[in-house]
Amino acid sequence: MVFSPLFKSSANSVPSPDGKLIATLLPSKIIVRSIQNLRTLHEIAPPPAAELSSPVSTFIWSPSSSKVLIATASHIHVLGVTDTEFRAVIKIPGPGAAKPSLVRFGPDDAMVYAFSHLGIKLSIFNLTTCKVVEINNPKFYLPASATRSLSVRPISYHLAVLTRTAGRDVISIHAPSAWDVQRSWYPDTVDCQGLMWTSDGRWLIIWESPAQGHKLLLYTPDGHLFRSWTGPISALSAPDLKHSELGAGIKRCQLSPDAAMVAVCDYTRFIYILEVPAGLETMRLHHPTTAIIPRDTLQIWQEQLSPPLAPSTRVTHGFAKVTQPVSPPGPSPSVNAATPEINVGGSTCLFDASSSLLASRIDDSPTALWIWDLSSMELRAVLIFSSDIVSFQWHPSIPELLSITCQGRGYEGVVFVWDPLSNGPHPLDCGSRFPEEKIAPKWHAKWIKSDAPPGTLYVGDSSRYLLASLAGSDDDHPDWGDVHPSPSNDNTSSIDHHPLQGVNVDGSLADIEDDTLAEPDDTFSFKRV
Repeated sequence: MVFSPLFKSSANSVPSPDGKLIATLLPSKIIVRSIQNLRTLHEIAPPPAAELSSPVSTFIWSPSSSKVLIATASHIHVLGVTDTEFRAVIKIPGPGAAKPSLVRFGPDDAMVYAFSHLGIKLSIFNLTTCKVVEINNPKFYLPASATRSLSVRPISYHLAVLTRTAGRDVISIHAPSAWDVQRSWYPDTVDCQGLMWTSDGRWLIIWESPAQGHKLLLYTPDGHLFRSWTGPISALSAPDLKHSELGAGIKRCQLSPDAAMVAVCDYTRFIYILEVPAGLETMRLHHPTTAIIPRDTLQIWQEQLSPPLAPSTRVTHGFAKVTQPVSPPGPSPSVNAATPEINVGGSTCLFDASSSLLASRIDDSPTALWIWDLSSMELRAVLIFSSDIVSFQWHPSIPELLSITCQGRGYEGVVFVWDPLSNGPHPLDCGSRFPEEKIAPKWHAKWIKSDAPPGTLYVGDSSRYLLASLAGSDDDHPDWGDVHPSPSNDNTSSIDHHPLQGVNVDGSLADIEDDTLAEPDDTFSFKRV
C-alpha cells in the first residue's frame, strides 16, 4: 500500500476519465496535477469573477480529458487543459435563480447538453458550430434522474431522448452533429422510467414504472420492438408469485459491460438476470432470509471493531471469517417500522468490469453486501459490516476489484477493498492521514481508471485529497517521488522533485491556496432534512 501526500482541494476536485490527471477548481486558478508523478502540469486562469458570482454547480472533465467544464446559474464555461488558449462561454438566458438542473458533456468534447429549470427543454450546444438544438419536455430533468431521459449510442453517437407530451411517452432518435430527428415513436408504456443503449449499440432498452408491473422492452436502433419481458412466470413460491402478479414492478435496471445481460431489481429479494437480446430470464438470484451456511465456494466475512485505546486514536477495523451458519442482518434501527414494505428489494446492483461478478445491496439488509458468481450462478461471498453501506463500486477496468464505504462514527475516511482472493475486505484508513486525523463528513472515494493492476483510489473532502495505491511488495510502485513533511503545514506533505524545464512541479500546499478559500462544511448538516 502506497499513499500520496495530501494536496489542497475544494468542493470541485475530480480525476480525469483517462486516469492521468486531477483537476481542482480554486478561486484564483485551476490546478491540473499528474497522477503518475504528482507534478503540477498546468495552472489555468478561471473565468472572470463576474461570471462566477454564483456558486459553481458543475465541474467536470470532457470525455477526452483535454477540457474542463464549469457551470453556474448564468454561464457554462469550457476551458482547454492541454490547449490553454481554448475557451468557450455559453450564456444561459433567463433569471439566475432558474439555473440548469444538470449540465454534462456529450459523447465528445464538442457537445454540451443542459436540462433547463423545471424540465421545460433539453438544450444541446455544439461548440464547433456555435449552434444550439432544443428538445422540449424531457421526461426527467432533476439531477438524480435526468440521465434517464437520454442515452448516447456507442460508436455512432446517435442520441435517444425520452420526452412526454400530452400525457404520452415519446422516444426520438437524433443524428449526431445536427441532432435532427431520424425516428420517433410512442413506446408501449404507460409511464416509462428510463432508456439506455447497450454497450455494443445494438439494442435500446426501456422499462415501465413499478406501478404498472414488470415490463422491460428491447428495441432495435430504428425503433422496432424486438422483445419484451413481463416478469417471472414460474418457479416462485406462492407469496413471491402473488407479489409478482399484483405487487410493484421494476425498481432498477443495470446493464452488464459486455452487453450480454441486464439485471432487474424489483421489490422482492430477487434479482432477475435477463439475456440480451433474447429477453429471457437466465438466472434468478435470491437473497436468503434464513441462515447462510458457509461452504468452500461461499465465504462469509463479518466485521470486527476494536474500540480506540485513547480518545485521540481511531477505531480499528478487521474482518473474521464466519465458519458457522449466520442469519442475514436485518433492517437498520433507523428504518420506520410502520412502513417496512417501502424498504425492501434490491436497492443497488453492479456488474464488475468482466461481467462475471454482480454485487448487490438490499434495503432491508443495509449492512450486508452480496457477491454473486454469474458463471456458476451462485452466491460467492457475503460481506457483513457493522454499519450501513453508503456506496460500493467496482473498478472501471480491473476485473473483480471492489471498494465499499460505510456511514457512521469510526468510518470517516475508511475505504474497504475486496477481491475474491483476499482474506476478507481490507480496510484503508485514509482519514488518519488527514490533519488531526479528521476528514469532513462529505468525503468521497473514487477509483482512478487504469488498464492494469494495482488499482488506485482518490479519497478527499472539500479541503484536501490524497491518492492510495494498492501496490504490494511485488508490484510496480507509482512514481510519487520522495515525500517529506512540510514545515508550513502541520499534517500535510509536499513533494521534493527535481525541476523539469517548462513544468511547475511544486506540490506544496502552502503555494497552492490558503485554507480560508474552501467553503466550510456544515457540522450540523445531518440534522437538516
